[in-house]
Order: sequence, then C-alpha cells, then structure tokens
Amino acid sequence: MTEGNISHQIMSPIRGYLEGYYGKLLSWDERHELVQSLTSLKLSTYCYAPKEDPLHRLHWREPYSRQWLSSFAQFCTFAGTRSVSVAAGIAPGLDYNFDPPHASSDFNHLRCKADQLIDQGANDILILWDDIEESYLADKKNVSEGAAHAAVINELGASLGRALWSVPRVYAADIENKNNYLREFFSELESQHTVLMCGDATVATSVSSNDLLKLTRITPSDKAPKHRIVVWDNFYANDYCPRRLFMGPWTGREQIDDYLINPTGMPNTDKLLLDITCSTHKSDEKKAAWTQALQRHGVPDSFLAIAPYFCAPFFGDREIIGNKDDVDCSTTQIDVGKEVIAQAIEDCLWKWKSPLAREWYPFIFGLKHDLALVNSELPRDRILKTQTPSLSNHILCKSND
Repeated sequence: MTEGNISHQIMSPIRGYLEGYYGKLLSWDERHELVQSLTSLKLSTYCYAPKEDPLHRLHWREPYSRQWLSSFAQFCTFAGTRSVSVAAGIAPGLDYNFDPPHASSDFNHLRCKADQLIDQGANDILILWDDIEESYLADKKNVSEGAAHAAVINELGASLGRALWSVPRVYAADIENKNNYLREFFSELESQHTVLMCGDATVATSVSSNDLLKLTRITPSDKAPKHRIVVWDNFYANDYCPRRLFMGPWTGREQIDDYLINPTGMPNTDKLLLDITCSTHKSDEKKAAWTQALQRHGVPDSFLAIAPYFCAPFFGDREIIGNKDDVDCSTTQIDVGKEVIAQAIEDCLWKWKSPLAREWYPFIFGLKHDLALVNSELPRDRILKTQTPSLSNHILCKSND
C-alpha cells in the first residue's frame, strides 16, 4: 500500500457522486460535466461503477478496449486537475471462481482489470459483491462466503500494493445476513480497506453512525467500525422505480461525513441533487436551502406546488398525499387545491424550457395522468393510449365494478 493511498484514505473526506445505478450509462462528456459540479460544490470523489457497463459486471473478465481506456484516462486527468479523485469499480461476483490464483484464474483476471484502470489514472479500485445470489462456498467448499469475499480484497490489495474499496454482498440491514456473512467479512477484511454500505436499509429513511456500527460490529464490545465506512446512499435513486423521481431535501444523514450519492443517471437532475445534498446536509433551514438550490438550477416557482409528489421515496412511515393544512416538503403532505396543482403542472410542462425540464417531462406528465385517473377524469381512450395494456385493463375493469 502506497503512502499516497494512505493519505487519501485518512486525510481527505470521501464525498461525491456514485455512478452505480441500473438502466442508465452516462457519456464521457456528461461525466466531465458532473466532475465540474463536484468541483464547484467542493466534493471530492467520482466513483465509476455503472451496472450497465457490461465490462464492469456482466463480462468483467474482458479487458477494456484501447478507445475506452483512452477516454477513461482523459476523464481521470480532467478530474485530477479539478481536485476530484476517481474510484473505479469491478464487480466480479456474478460468477467469480475462488480457486487459488494461477495464470488463468479469476484472481489473475481481476488483477489485470485493476491494473488497466490504475494505469489509466484511477485513484482507487472498488471491488463490488453487491446484488448477487448467496455464494455456494459455504455448502460446497466449506468456506465462509464473507471471509472469501474479504480474502479476495486482501489478496488483491497486497498484490497491487494499495488499500482498496469494497462493497460486501450484505450491504444493508434489510439484506438477509445468512451464515453471519457480515461478521465473517469484517473479521477477515484488513483494516486499511474502505467499505461502502447503505445502512439500515437499501433505501434508508436515515443513516446514523449507530446504524453503520450495528452492521460492521465484529464483537459486542466494539465501539466503532474497524474500517472506514462510506455511505452508498440510494435516497435519490430511482432505478428500482423508474416512473418516479425524488428531489426533496436530503434528510436523516446529519451524522454522516463520508458519503457517495447514487442518483438517477440524468445528468442535469444529478447536478441538482448534488447541490441539494450539499446545501441541506447539515443545514438548520433545510427547506430554505432546498428551495434556493432549485432556484439556482432554474426550477420555476410553480413547481413548489407539486414538489411534495417528488420529495422522497416511500419508507412505509408516511401518510398518503392529501390536502393538508401543514406545509412541509419533507413529508408527502400537500396544502394546495386541485386547481393550483393543475396549473402548476401545465406551467412546468409547457412554459418551462431547459435541459432539466426535458429530463423531468415524463415524470410531470405522469403525475398529470395519475391525478386524472384518481379523479376519474381520464377518458377510456386516453387510458388505453397512455397506460400499458395490463394496467389499462385493470383500471377500466375496476371502474366498472
């Protein structure tokens, strides 16, 4: 492990953007723009780990092409000149073979892939074991899965001479921790390596230091994690619900200092979300800071009337949206009438023209349809035109009951 790598691990805050979602793959120009936003917001890190890059996950053994490596090198150089560190991910967990290292082993493939990324300027390497089935190891090789995942990281780190980043298979409390996976993983993983985790849930209402300690604790007496823990935050992610969009204040994370935001893959939206994150993180006036961030990105004031529909994911602990007396964008409550909401939707759809508006168009139009459906204002033919066959048949059958 190099001295420079130690300095980066200990001294610099890890805060920034995580390209780690499904369904979207940014262009290099878009990544450059996001780095510019990171710099302007004094955020430190861009993490490259997109699920839609086939050579990152599905075909992880295959080397990147010269053209891709050239683009990646230019990106790393660009980021470096703007004081942004690049972490590059490799996700071998779908089919990694844990046989001992040899010339044609998967460990050698992993080492070669990491070398490619480091040679082109990656500051850190991230090994991801997320979103895979429980490994066969415990049953067929009498080896702990958690310990095996950690051992690969330890061995790769030693081979590369640097500390690594990692995501364990159990990265949140709502993922079943079979066979004491987390205890085995953290017991085996050497302390210099950094770990990315979500906290109490994959999409968490809040993330506290105690949430992270409960996940990473090796013995009941542990008072702090053995490793540096960075929060992989899915608060704004919508790859699991692509018809929805969230952009409310970033709440419930006040105790967290190291975090990476995994958002939408829509570059203009993500620039705004980074701004909201920085503006509202530890602000005592979250709503005011959030409103000002919207204004900086050209969001019209009329959007505020419909903003509660887009504020935050559903955590199972909030009321259904309705006409309420209280106004608070951190809840799902709405205090304006149907006419105001309808006019706000029309203004946002037809009078707001910008790259951000174009990204939000399908979500705002979807809200318009949803409200019309709820109020029985959408004619039969319009339902059939705008909804999938299964949903339109369900809606029309229910309306005839």
